[in-house]
Amino acid sequence: MNSSIPFGFFITGTDTDIGKTFMSRLLVDTLSKVAPVTYMKPVQTGCLRNTKGGLSSPDFEYLLQGRMTQSAPYETHVPYRFEPSCSPHLAALLAGQEISLEFIQHCFAMVSVDHTILTFVEGAGGVMTPLGPTAFMTDCIAYLGLPAIVVASPELGTLNHILLTFQALEQYSIPLAGVVMNNRGNFQEDFIYRDNREYIKQAAHPAPFCEVPFGGGPCKAIEEFCRELI
Repeated sequence: MNSSIPFGFFITGTDTDIGKTFMSRLLVDTLSKVAPVTYMKPVQTGCLRNTKGGLSSPDFEYLLQGRMTQSAPYETHVPYRFEPSCSPHLAALLAGQEISLEFIQHCFAMVSVDHTILTFVEGAGGVMTPLGPTAFMTDCIAYLGLPAIVVASPELGTLNHILLTFQALEQYSIPLAGVVMNNRGNFQEDFIYRDNREYIKQAAHPAPFCEVPFGGGPCKAIEEFCRELI
């Protein structure tokens, strides 16, 4: 691994349910073949009650099934866990809590073992998802000092979503590390799909671009994308 690369990446998306967790595991599992890689989910909504009465993170549990290195206690990898499946700011409000960027940064330092283990951090929703009255996901990304990998869709409407995402990242001076177009909805590769792919690829340049087909897993495209990341 090149010593000049970032000590981590922040996985965000153009929308909720875009495939961020699936892509996080794909990237973590691929890079874990050559070096230890870990994962963090600062805020998880839609958590499930476990047998001990605590809240389990479905996203973290999914990553644990793969090749990730658990480098800290469970609650450090997922510091904020809420039961309702809603926006983080609303889930925190309902729980009577306040999401602290300082605490997330503290947990990140522990998970990344003071930046010695490559760490993928997955956000909730898109870049402008609110975390509180005045804080957004972009604030969290900028606070951690991580470049962003954006997961997008090939469907109609994606260009507006991806360009607004790029605009928000630029406004917060967050580097774009790469873009993954994830065909999670098994959309037909028609003229719209093909144009969206080329437009996003050009808009992301010089950041690397990768396309993941429906039901895709580890493949040469992902391996090449990972090589470009590191």
